[in-house]
Amino acid sequence: MKKILTNYLNNFEKLDLESIDQLLTNVDKKFIFEDPFNRTNGKKEFKNLLKKMFKKINNPSFKILEVFPGSHSHFIKWQFECKIFKKKISFIGSSEIFIKNRLVYKHIDYWDTGETIYEKVPIIGPVLRFIRRRIGTTS
Repeated sequence: MKKILTNYLNNFEKLDLESIDQLLTNVDKKFIFEDPFNRTNGKKEFKNLLKKMFKKINNPSFKILEVFPGSHSHFIKWQFECKIFKKKISFIGSSEIFIKNRLVYKHIDYWDTGETIYEKVPIIGPVLRFIRRRIGTTS
């Protein structure tokens, strides 16, 4: 596995408000990050997004579960945990990581926003869980 990918993922697992700059040493100045709710362009926007995450939620953490190296991109399976409104949230997601010139230049996260976020919201959550059960998308 490429050294830069190893460093980047190790930094993600140790990520806290004080170590954001260490993570950013692994990314290109034109770094792009995408997830179901965000898209950033450049290191500064990504840094601001991470700082906002640490201010809004308690104890966010990532655990890398598996790494699937590829020739042009690498897929990562991870677990995210945090506390929001005194409630612990944990879910599995995946990322596609792109490396060029020994730096990460693009990181795209994939995870189910319905099951992990929307189904936990009062009033709309029970409705969404009912719909999911009715159409048979979960066991």
